[in-house]
Amino acid sequence: MLFMMLFFMAIYIALSFIFIVFVKKLFKKPLYKWLAVAFVILFPTWDVVFGYLAYYPACFIFSKAEIYETAETDGIYYEGGDDYVYKLSEGNAERTEEERTMVGSIYDVFVKGFYFAEAKVTRESISDTKKKSIPSTFYRCVPVLTSIDKTSPFSPKRCFIVDKIKSRYLVRVTKIRIGILEINLKRVYDRTSGKLMAKFNRVSRWAYFNFLTIPFFNWLEWADYSEAEGSVHCPFDDYLDPFEYKVLRPVK
Repeated sequence: MLFMMLFFMAIYIALSFIFIVFVKKLFKKPLYKWLAVAFVILFPTWDVVFGYLAYYPACFIFSKAEIYETAETDGIYYEGGDDYVYKLSEGNAERTEEERTMVGSIYDVFVKGFYFAEAKVTRESISDTKKKSIPSTFYRCVPVLTSIDKTSPFSPKRCFIVDKIKSRYLVRVTKIRIGILEINLKRVYDRTSGKLMAKFNRVSRWAYFNFLTIPFFNWLEWADYSEAEGSVHCPFDDYLDPFEYKVLRPVK
């Protein structure tokens, strides 16, 4: 991957030089030459440049958390953020198919003390970085153990398809991504009344820089470094403990 990136970068630099010389000869005014220089710099890096310029203003404009009502519940239903399913390898022979079925990353609900988690699944993982669309399907996940050990993040779970959602409360996540800038909109609803209970807007930017520390056509997603590097969110966002757990609490 390193040599492939260097190869494409060398080609792009050569083509950029030819383009700038062509513009300089075609137009006599220096302005056009500098516009050409700006273009060849911004074209492969616009996502990083825009992301850094817009990140802090977006933090102050969009980032906010508001809680109108709290509730206790035995389970939580998710739409949006955890909308994919995948299976552990068949090497886990001691586990049933339901125990090898994983849905997003909703398993923190058991660590917090909830009895089940549900999600609307619209994608299936076919590799570590690729997902394909599938018809909308509802999954419910429950701990395999019934003792207090079910709250361990490493305890086995089983996930299976259901016809109807049991949880009264919905956590809906919408992601808006422009370049390396992402605005994550999280809403908590009472499904019975349709009432909005809380909302949280999280602004973040992908920690883009890879081992070359050179942003280069990441927006084409030909090399998925951003997923591996994680993200940086606004300094005043308290997102280490997911927002929904400030609104919904397990039944005592």
